[in-house]
Amino acid sequence: MQIELSDVSGLPEALKPIVATVDGKTTLDLSKLMPAEDLTGLKTALLRERENAGAYAKFGKPDEIAAKIADLEAKAAKGGKGGEEAQAKLDAMAKESADKIGALEAKYNGVLARTAQAELKAALAGVGFIPEALDDVTISAMARIRFNDDGSVKVVTTDGKPMIGSGADHGATLADLAKELAAAKPYAVRDAGAGGGGKPPGQGGGKPGQTTVTRAQWDAMDHGARAAHSKSGGKVID
Repeated sequence: MQIELSDVSGLPEALKPIVATVDGKTTLDLSKLMPAEDLTGLKTALLRERENAGAYAKFGKPDEIAAKIADLEAKAAKGGKGGEEAQAKLDAMAKESADKIGALEAKYNGVLARTAQAELKAALAGVGFIPEALDDVTISAMARIRFNDDGSVKVVTTDGKPMIGSGADHGATLADLAKELAAAKPYAVRDAGAGGGGKPPGQGGGKPGQTTVTRAQWDAMDHGARAAHSKSGGKVID
């Protein structure tokens, strides 16, 4: 996945290595975002599962192992000391399997979340969010991100419903979410509309190049947004 950018000045340093300019077009190559350690971890997990499969092979083929489990279940159903021992073995096997599956799912979900967060930050930078606000806005906006069964991103509204946008099946993309956030947080976006969300210079009665917000907007800002607004020279008007 590649995102075309008109201005890279707001990009965090961690994303600049994946910027490429070809024929005058500047893009972010998001396919390079997965950390090497995540890929190595997944490969290691797969190798371990293959080793486990090899270890279980000494107990027989899958059908034979299934038959042994069925035998244990039958013994457990009869009760008594033999039944208790059989049930204990079944419980141990079930716990071991659940623990392994849970660990792999946690690893997979972590990779999805980190990749989506990096992509969202890039999209926010692309619509003009100032560097000082990128982290706070990205972390807050992650509450709007869900994942489909195939691992693809699903953007939702603030009340948890699917957001309508320009993606497949009319679903919203991360770029759609970034544009919505830029419109909702003009105090954290560069002026002159750089990236599609900022105010034109001087809008709201301020000096050229200066962002102004109303007192109500200021009261609605969190600490990070206020600091970013003040640092960029923004003003508050009543």
